[in-house]
Amino acid sequence: MKRIAFPLNDKDFVVEYHKTREGPNGFMCYYKNAATYRLDPLDAWRTLGVAKFTDTGKALKQWCLDMDEQHRGYGLPDELKEDKFFEVPEPNDNTKMVM
Repeated sequence: MKRIAFPLNDKDFVVEYHKTREGPNGFMCYYKNAATYRLDPLDAWRTLGVAKFTDTGKALKQWCLDMDEQHRGYGLPDELKEDKFFEVPEPNDNTKMVM
């Protein structure tokens, strides 16, 4: 796992982006003596409550969105990076049933 720290962290406010090899990437948020792990970048920003409208809160929102955009689908083939269903071919004469 690789941790990328938010540049404006201090001793009472810490946000890190966790890039994992297996499983979803996410944000570890420590604020007001509580730690939470958020998968959605906007949920990570919302942990600030009313403080999300300060300059630091606005910078955090942009940083979270940038981290999610940069590392979404990291290491996957291009056709799998987008959320879409796999195409299943229609059955035909060459289709065999396995029992």
